[in-house]
Amino acid sequence: MHPAEKRLNEMNRLSDMLHFPAIVNAGASLNVVGTLLATWWVAPRYPALVAVWIALVLAANLLPVVLLRLTIRPETSYPRLREMDFFRDQHKFSDWVYLAASADMAFWVLLGWTVATLHRTTGSLAGLLVVAAVATFSPVIWRLIRQ
Repeated sequence: MHPAEKRLNEMNRLSDMLHFPAIVNAGASLNVVGTLLATWWVAPRYPALVAVWIALVLAANLLPVVLLRLTIRPETSYPRLREMDFFRDQHKFSDWVYLAASADMAFWVLLGWTVATLHRTTGSLAGLLVVAAVATFSPVIWRLIRQ
């Protein structure tokens, strides 16, 4: 089966994410950038609490998924990857996708915390935000380059 034809619950490779609609990647990028901005604000106020902050960020990201998964029934429809809606379908992935997304978010939070602690300048923040946005939006960029 071509990856673009897979449904959300049939994802079995990270490369399947190359087939999400651009708006899904944009939403993920905004989530990461917003989290980095919050991390930049929190880090100097509570420097020893990085693990607590990561746990809170992951809980905030996973709580809607957990609650929405309570609504899944046998008749629940799973759209194809290219038809995914950022808000309506965020809880319909295979379980491993949430582990990968959580690891990714933990990476960005830890990187943001480290930069905020060791090199706290406006330029560092701007660079961090640009790198995070481009990296998170890269599947769409890659798709555009390949066309």
